[in-house]
Amino acid sequence: MKQSMNTKHMTRKDIAEMAGVSVSVVSRALNNSGYVAAEKKAKILRLAEEHNYIPHPVAMSLQQRRTGQILYYCKDLHNSFNIDLYYGMVEAARKRGYMAMINANVTFDHIRGAMVDGILLQNEFFVRRYLETYGKNYFLPVVGASFGNLETLSQSVPIVEWDIEGSMELLIRYLRKRGHRRIAYAGPYGYQNPNCRTVVWKQLMEPLLGERLRDYYLDTSASDSEGIMIADYDSGATEWLNEETYNNKAREAIRILLERGLEATAIVAFNDEFAVGLIQALEQNGKHVPDDISIVSFDGSYRSMTSVPRLVSVGPDFRLYGEKMVDTLVRRIEGQRLHYFSRVKGVIHEGDSVRRLR
Repeated sequence: MKQSMNTKHMTRKDIAEMAGVSVSVVSRALNNSGYVAAEKKAKILRLAEEHNYIPHPVAMSLQQRRTGQILYYCKDLHNSFNIDLYYGMVEAARKRGYMAMINANVTFDHIRGAMVDGILLQNEFFVRRYLETYGKNYFLPVVGASFGNLETLSQSVPIVEWDIEGSMELLIRYLRKRGHRRIAYAGPYGYQNPNCRTVVWKQLMEPLLGERLRDYYLDTSASDSEGIMIADYDSGATEWLNEETYNNKAREAIRILLERGLEATAIVAFNDEFAVGLIQALEQNGKHVPDDISIVSFDGSYRSMTSVPRLVSVGPDFRLYGEKMVDTLVRRIEGQRLHYFSRVKGVIHEGDSVRRLR
């Protein structure tokens, strides 16, 4: 049985036939672009409403060469920092008429088939990797997040950086004001690794710890107990794709702390996920936060707010960070002027994980 005009999916061609005009006139009327006589336009809009015309998104994207969609590539979905940042992107994209989607498969294998207008990349390592692979001959607009780590890129890419250097200074100043001087650092990378957190901690703590500086660096890079924490993103074609988790690394950090008999009164953790692992490992060894030792961390994510005790953590304004990334990408997509580098400062999120010594 033949479908009636009212029940089948309406097309612009159908509307054009009913209105006695061309398809291009219907398109101009519905898109409110270009001249259409007022009487014809009113008839077209009335017919579209009466017949519940809904534009087909794929057809529309082909006509307009825009999909209204942007994609956030992020491999580490267990880390609540990345999810919090994504929510900031979603709201910012909505305000600009775009939909922000997320994809954890960062091999970029299917990027040519993705119907998106641009992509947001999780960090500076992914930006470089993208440019070295698909970005060589696939010129989709790209914006990257950055966390103070220098990367040599083959072409200019807009970067939105969280000020890690300033954030480490905030944490150390916070602890110093509360009487802490023997402040250890726990992270997944080696003592000589040039990542920003390590470099700034060493600069700030060397005057206080002197020759014992290296002892207070709880280096867990040699531990492969999880087999998936990769410190060097150049180490292989597949290793850099592994998701980062921190529980076993945190346990290793506490083992080192106790084995060395360090008199640390506080530990700066690489991020909130690492900090939660430290708290758990300390509890397993009969130590309590903050009574026996204080913990502070990076990210200021939802994870820090739900930990017990609640973490003192430094992090960006996720709404602002997501907004800056989306705004930069949309400007690039739409050919507007933009800044190729911008920075978001960190703020301290108060908690219960620091004991005041004086």
